[in-house]
Amino acid sequence: MPALSRYFFLFDAVPFIVLGTLHAWHTPTRTTERKGLSPRDQGLAEAMSRTTPRLTDRTDIWRAWVGFNFSHSLGAVLFGVFVVLIGRSAESYALNGALAAPLATAVSLCYLAVGLKYWFRMPIIGIGVAAASFTLAWITR
Repeated sequence: MPALSRYFFLFDAVPFIVLGTLHAWHTPTRTTERKGLSPRDQGLAEAMSRTTPRLTDRTDIWRAWVGFNFSHSLGAVLFGVFVVLIGRSAESYALNGALAAPLATAVSLCYLAVGLKYWFRMPIIGIGVAAASFTLAWITR
């Protein structure tokens, strides 16, 4: 069963790498850019660029929002890369899987909880599949 566990584990890198990359691709960097994560209301994008957060005047809400989106994308992709590095060989997975499988399950369940509260269908499905498969990887170790 360890081989099956490793394959479940490796499979789960795909949703995180793909969804993280797509998230970055759909993040606009300018208020005039029309991409998937752009506000439908152009006036809102412009207002975001004219408003600062209460914490600091050194940025505006638009730039902070773009940064949050890119850092979220980076975190998802790096988590997927972490999974690939742990599962890259049977030896690596045998050595690190006992800790990595439950940790990856917990991380994916946290992403799923956030997704269910704040996101839309496609990432919820991808992360839900990954969470289920990480759970199987952990159980079948």
